[in-house]
Amino acid sequence: MQLYTGIAVNNKRENKHYREELMNYPFRLIIAESKSEEGKQYWFLTNDFNCSAKEIAQAYRRRWDIEVFFRFLKQELNVSDLVSLNKNGIQVILYMTLIAAMMILIYKKANNIGYKKAKRRFATEVRDLAIAMIVVQCGGDPGLFFKT
Repeated sequence: MQLYTGIAVNNKRENKHYREELMNYPFRLIIAESKSEEGKQYWFLTNDFNCSAKEIAQAYRRRWDIEVFFRFLKQELNVSDLVSLNKNGIQVILYMTLIAAMMILIYKKANNIGYKKAKRRFATEVRDLAIAMIVVQCGGDPGLFFKT
């Protein structure tokens, strides 16, 4: 199977249009049937000729799980920008984020509250703890800082 691509071209009036051009490399079409839905088919287009059709379908299934995981990181834990772009830096950020997520889930279960409330309370308590530790290190009394 081969595909065509649209190459952007500007004409004399500087209007952009696309010229159809045949791509130089072949693709492989894999059709996978759903186990859960009768007669539902998924079509995958790939340039991987080494893996079996089953392996390609499993890779796409895992890809969806990864997408859901990253959506969780971005929406629930506000990890939208990576501070580092090297492998080690990304691993550290992901591990820190996962540790924080696990701590929030433990806090949620221990206090029998919802996730968003647990996230908000946990953040407040960690912030207050850090401030109290700084105040103690500077020789102050955290009791004067936090009036309860």
